[in-house]
Amino acid sequence: MARAQQTRTPAASRQKRVVLITSEKGGVGKSVTARTLIEHLRAGGTRVAAYDADGGVGALLRVLGSRNPDGELLAEQDPAAGVGYYNIRADDERPTLLNCVASGEPLIVHDLAGGNLADLARISDMGEGLDDLLAAFTGQGYRLIVLHLISAEVAATQSVARWLELAGDRADHVAIRNTRWGKSTSDFPFWHGYVDGRGESHGGKVRRRLLDELGGLEISLPALPPGTFAKIDADALPFRVAADAPRLTIAERSHVARYLRESAVAFEPLRPLLGL
Repeated sequence: MARAQQTRTPAASRQKRVVLITSEKGGVGKSVTARTLIEHLRAGGTRVAAYDADGGVGALLRVLGSRNPDGELLAEQDPAAGVGYYNIRADDERPTLLNCVASGEPLIVHDLAGGNLADLARISDMGEGLDDLLAAFTGQGYRLIVLHLISAEVAATQSVARWLELAGDRADHVAIRNTRWGKSTSDFPFWHGYVDGRGESHGGKVRRRLLDELGGLEISLPALPPGTFAKIDADALPFRVAADAPRLTIAERSHVARYLRESAVAFEPLRPLLGL
């Protein structure tokens, strides 16, 4: 008989973590990153309390939320088994992002909606920055980890710059390049920097601050072929379910298996930050 897998949690002596997956730019892959990371950690036995800040319509909830025997999403979700949810844009719901730490869960992950900084600033700081919010997390024994999604557009880099300005070294920062836009540095000109036709240099300063001044990390998330991902997403399949889904072709299932392998390698540098 196979031995039951034990659930691992960060040691009690270590600081607890709240992970925010974010970008002020929409459509950069936040929910895909959240799904991949949470699936990866849970599959390895790590307890993760997951939250979708896009209310009852969020992609994370739709894919990883707990369901009843008829396949319908449960209205009441246990965040450590499925996905808790709230609307970050609603005055009466956005405090969930902070109040969830009352659970004492050692690792909490929030998939934030695009353009969320103004909403976060309203939780404790009355719209004036993030100082009190960050202090509240610290006061409850939590360290904030911000995963910044990087795309080719300048707005994605500008989002990181704003976060670094507001949070600085009071949070750990990780840049995640979404290779849906490519793999070379030239595919991310504003993040890595580039030289224009007149020989003038542009960009790269935000990356240098995150990596060199704040000691942040940079990783690259692999990409699935668009057609394969579209089929998985349409059926709201977790990636590990899709890897064996009969509705996908053998080639498509191999795409998913490769994606899972490469994602596991990409996420390995995050483990110390997560207390694992």
